[in-house]
Amino acid sequence: MVAPLKLGVSYYGNRIPWRVKEDLQVIRDAGCTYVVHTLSEEDLEFYEGAMAEIVRLSHELGLEVWLDPWGVGQAFGGETYSSLIAKHLPLRQVNSLGESLPIACPNQEGFREYLLKWIQAARKCGADLLFWDEPHFMIYPEPLGENKEPKLWACRCGACEKRFKNLQGSQLPERLTDPVRAFKEECLVEFTRWLCDETKRAGLKTGVCLLPFESSSTVNDWAKVVRIPSLDLFGTDPYWRPHQPDAAAHVARFARRVKELCDEFKKEPQLWILNFNIPKGEESAIPAAIEAAYREGIRNFAAWSYYGASYIKLRAEDPDAVWTTLSACYQDLMKRKS
Repeated sequence: MVAPLKLGVSYYGNRIPWRVKEDLQVIRDAGCTYVVHTLSEEDLEFYEGAMAEIVRLSHELGLEVWLDPWGVGQAFGGETYSSLIAKHLPLRQVNSLGESLPIACPNQEGFREYLLKWIQAARKCGADLLFWDEPHFMIYPEPLGENKEPKLWACRCGACEKRFKNLQGSQLPERLTDPVRAFKEECLVEFTRWLCDETKRAGLKTGVCLLPFESSSTVNDWAKVVRIPSLDLFGTDPYWRPHQPDAAAHVARFARRVKELCDEFKKEPQLWILNFNIPKGEESAIPAAIEAAYREGIRNFAAWSYYGASYIKLRAEDPDAVWTTLSACYQDLMKRKS
């Protein structure tokens, strides 16, 4: 059986419902079947009513709604600030030098308590799916090659030290050893499982996006996440660099990995397509990437973000061309029968 085609785009930056409605109509007319609205800490504090109305308008136009914890605690993806880690310093990650970092630790109970409130707020807003976007520890550059250690890593907060000692029976090392790498990955897998379980408990579908590179700051063995029973959808965001000659092949490799794992564990595969930071004249990489992933069996695509991200610093150089190109791709996909 051929999976139904699902097409989406992320949307953020506007909280005036009647203005958002105009954009939602453009999104629907472009061929989208769903929209990924960000739900930030600022939204919970100041715009929860507006977000509920925006979700209602999205549904009214026939769009499924995903809500994304954009920049919450800075432990998920998103170019926005977190007041949580400014107001509650004990929630922050600590690096290998003992320095407090501007990112919440997934092992801190206070952070999880906040996320439970976020889940309930998302449910109250009317979300269909909660999209757990790039859960991670603080990302530091990691040198290539065997036996290479990064100068800094995280996290060595009290919660991580306590958990490591309970699991390993020893103190958490200051060096990023193989047992520490394994510990960090298992912490993120358990955190993601907890998020998915709590999402299901709230009566919502759940999706996860993992970062598309290997690092001690994220999950490298994707199967550990894809096999989570309460997970419905799994994907990644293999964004290519400006002037990258093998963009389509790059996307295809990750699409193949996602599809194979999702087939094995009976989950829905999903892939993100770059729609920001695209140089003028390189818009053709968008249909090439989509076609490459489509050939690998992906039938659920989303683009980050609406209208070439024309309203942020990472905007495409020609947002009109990017949006026109994506819209044409989506409309072409909708015409296909398989």
